[in-house]
Amino acid sequence: MHHLHFYMHETSAETAVQVANGTGPPVISRGVRARFGDTVVMDDVLTEGPSPGSRHLGRAQGMYATASRRPGPPAVALTMTVVLTGGGALYESGSTVVVVGRNEVTAPVRELAVVGGTGSFRMATGYALLKTVSWKGVTAVLELDIFVRAA
Repeated sequence: MHHLHFYMHETSAETAVQVANGTGPPVISRGVRARFGDTVVMDDVLTEGPSPGSRHLGRAQGMYATASRRPGPPAVALTMTVVLTGGGALYESGSTVVVVGRNEVTAPVRELAVVGGTGSFRMATGYALLKTVSWKGVTAVLELDIFVRAA
């Protein structure tokens, strides 16, 4: 099993854009305000360290939609393709890993499924762990640990 480690940098209205507005009352928890069905498309930078200036290793491209309707922790349904551009001994540049699942955004650690990939990670399976490193205003930094098996 291979272990990939990145930091994902997301800024609302810059690297993540809301493309559909949900309906109903907002779900609010720990300062997060979202409506059921809010949909966001993202193209976030992946770096080696938590600083946005650290070495770029790829991009996280995909979308998420608010999937929780009841009061309580907000959750999104996430589909994300990790596009690796850094290359190296573990993978060839341009390889991808596809991550899908429920992301309860205020939980300390979230686990999602690895359901596929291309290049060095063709037919990938495994799991991804997401942790919020910082969340200030419209900018968030997430730590991604991806554990993947490939053909």
